[in-house]
Amino acid sequence: MRSWILHAEKGFFVVNKPAGVLSQKDKSGEDDLAGLLKKDLEKKGEKVPFLAPVHRLDRNTSGLLILARSAEAAAQLTDWLQKGEIRKTYLAIVKGDPGESGRYDFPLWKDERKNQSFVKPGGDEALTEFKRLQKMGSSSLMEVNIITGRSHQIRAHFAHAGHALIGDRKYGKKPWSEIFSRPALHAYRLEIPPGLKVECSLPEDMRDLLKKLGGKV
Repeated sequence: MRSWILHAEKGFFVVNKPAGVLSQKDKSGEDDLAGLLKKDLEKKGEKVPFLAPVHRLDRNTSGLLILARSAEAAAQLTDWLQKGEIRKTYLAIVKGDPGESGRYDFPLWKDERKNQSFVKPGGDEALTEFKRLQKMGSSSLMEVNIITGRSHQIRAHFAHAGHALIGDRKYGKKPWSEIFSRPALHAYRLEIPPGLKVECSLPEDMRDLLKKLGGKV
């Protein structure tokens, strides 16, 4: 698990979270990313007095996540997030072709009981920017930047536009929702003040999917 840490600063780690690992505790009682990593580091004799995520990824989304190493660092990173000074970029494989580039600004409302977000007038402002990196017949590889950070924002926005993520059983439809084991979404770049940029390439399962759909890895 130590290998999950891609970049270490005095105040935080940038970690490559595998799909299937919780970024925050939930009702399941399972260990989350910080808990797993803390146990692993402490087994190797490292002291870890504080380790906590400052943002989140869905359980089945892979990629970059920031873990603060102190309360002071958590406060600073949270402030940067709220001001939009930390830039988060994703790779998504979606149904169809959303176009060469564009922006979705559909307001989102979350049904907490269903844990699902819906486009709804009067909902929270949600802004998603995208550009197409590859077109593969009936699917596309997209680079996605989120200006706001609403729950399931990328998944809900692309599905509403008719381009649900491959493998997304909650927002997509068969057969596209069934040909991959999770929503095909990976957080691949973080830009953190004053000038840090961390990237991690597609995980093996998404690389295999891309090749299966006729794309280039």
